[in-house]
Amino acid sequence: MRLMFCLFLFWTCPGSESKIPTNIRCLIINLEYVNCTWDEEGILQENYTFRSRFEKHAEKECPTYLKANNVNVGCILPYSEKDMQRFEILHACVFRHDGSVVIDYHHKMTNMVKLDPPYNLTVKFRDPELWLYWNTSSRAKSSCKESQVRYRTNGKEWRTQHMNIERNSFNVPYPSNRSMYEFQVRVRMSSNCGQSKIWSEWSNLLGWSSQKNTNDTVTLATSMAMMTVYFAGAAVLLITLSCLLMHSERLRVILVPVVPSPKNLGDLIERYDGNVENWLCISKELQDGFKPNFTERPCPVPTLLHCVGEMIKMYSLSVTLLYDST
Repeated sequence: MRLMFCLFLFWTCPGSESKIPTNIRCLIINLEYVNCTWDEEGILQENYTFRSRFEKHAEKECPTYLKANNVNVGCILPYSEKDMQRFEILHACVFRHDGSVVIDYHHKMTNMVKLDPPYNLTVKFRDPELWLYWNTSSRAKSSCKESQVRYRTNGKEWRTQHMNIERNSFNVPYPSNRSMYEFQVRVRMSSNCGQSKIWSEWSNLLGWSSQKNTNDTVTLATSMAMMTVYFAGAAVLLITLSCLLMHSERLRVILVPVVPSPKNLGDLIERYDGNVENWLCISKELQDGFKPNFTERPCPVPTLLHCVGEMIKMYSLSVTLLYDST
């Protein structure tokens, strides 16, 4: 009795019995190759042989096995989209080492195409809509693919939108300035070219918020503050320059010279005897400032101030004669 009980425990203990695959699942991946697996029921403990063929081709053993723990769990088969093999029936068998058949598989591959997920997702805001764009990498024509978009705001429940065939864009009208938007896209073969029941995986998550608009507002406020500072600085500079002009007579005369009135030219001869300095009301301090503090040799060339005085005398005489003649 003890021996029978031990044998019973041996056969019923988990892992004591080699698991046998019961199903094969084959997918055409991105129209590039066929992926077949037979380990979905659990971890296998025995190596199996895989042989397959499309309808119009000879049967061959698996060229590349997929392994897990050094045990065959799948196979990679070549695929030809040029020969439109997805419209053919795939025949496949899994054998034991003694040649006995474990699984016999026959399936038309039209609806078993799995494309790669979309990539290069980009978002652009075009007032008043938010636009999402993406690319796909499969060899299928754009008319053979349909897309599905899902998005959510502020981490809430996903909303799914099925897109028309050949369309690689999606828009959200009047997006909220206070919301965070997240997008994902997936794709599959459309009914135009033999619809697949297998969707691709969802693309990488892409998020968008109105943070950019907030940054623009901050930048505008900063620019206005800088302009205010510049104007204030310019006003202070003008006030300072005005004070300097008021308190520095020499600078005031140089920058803002006194323009004599023609009707007072007669006073230059009659009251000031041709003395331009006194006539222009130049202070003694300024006159001393223009005097040289060094000795220079006499020069026959008249000084500029003397020439100006002579010219003014001639001008005043001509004005006087003109006045007398009238």
